[in-house]
Amino acid sequence: MTSNIDLTYITVTKNKLPYFKRGVEKLIAAKKPGEEILIADGNSTDGTKEYLAELKRTGQIDDYISEQDFSESHALNKMFLKAKGEIIKIINDDDAYYYPVINACKEFMIAHPDIDVMGMEGGSFKHITPNKQEIMQVAGYVENFKKWKENHTKWREGGGKPFEFAVLGLMFRRASLPFLGFWDLSFKNADAEYTFRITAGPAKLAWCLSPAFVFIRTIDGVTWNNLKRMKLEAKRLRKFYLDENPPSTMRPVVKKFLKDAWKFVTFQKKIRPNEFATPWETLYAQGAAWLIEKNKDKKVEFLS
Repeated sequence: MTSNIDLTYITVTKNKLPYFKRGVEKLIAAKKPGEEILIADGNSTDGTKEYLAELKRTGQIDDYISEQDFSESHALNKMFLKAKGEIIKIINDDDAYYYPVINACKEFMIAHPDIDVMGMEGGSFKHITPNKQEIMQVAGYVENFKKWKENHTKWREGGGKPFEFAVLGLMFRRASLPFLGFWDLSFKNADAEYTFRITAGPAKLAWCLSPAFVFIRTIDGVTWNNLKRMKLEAKRLRKFYLDENPPSTMRPVVKKFLKDAWKFVTFQKKIRPNEFATPWETLYAQGAAWLIEKNKDKKVEFLS
């Protein structure tokens, strides 16, 4: 029996209610007929469970679970099994999205049933000083897609090679899950592992040239709290998929020594990094405004 759901939105969250509420309200407002919203909460203790129960009771979301999980990837996998949509879109709980572009991507994938995965352009913050930052377009995605497109089925013989991109710009067909696979719980850098894996396989990709997201790093986020491990995992993945040798470890060791020495000499106190000096609400508003400006009066275009 076929489902009448075109698109399933999936969000994973845990103890990040101030971020999550802002994002899910935007998502609910953007939801169209024939779409569903599924939320996985990792047994939060900050009021998220009660908030989700109210959203479900009032029909603003379609379903949720609130239980202990092993990781963000585990929560996503559970939601993939519950999804009814022809297309699945993951929405992070603390980043900014532009839903008109996401909707155009959905329509493109429905009109082109041979496409398994859609990638999207986006932006991220470049922090210059504690009180100044600007949003930069994520570099390299389009070029990497074009190289991949050259001949991705023969990348081991020198054709288009697999590449990584952020989950923020990932949309995929639910029927393609049997060969795309689920998310690997052993990786914290799950975006890189999953996208390298699917672009190394038989999946057919398309790429949206319009920015659909802005990544906002938060002090409570998975990226910041697992930064060292994620960097090591990225090196392993690039070695496996691209046969890249990691750079010499001598330079970062020397750099860290000099930095620590300077802190000792100048009696600097350990403080939060500059990138967290600007309130998240301000960054979110700037991200949303950047997306509107970048897409103003522009047609959404695709490469396939």
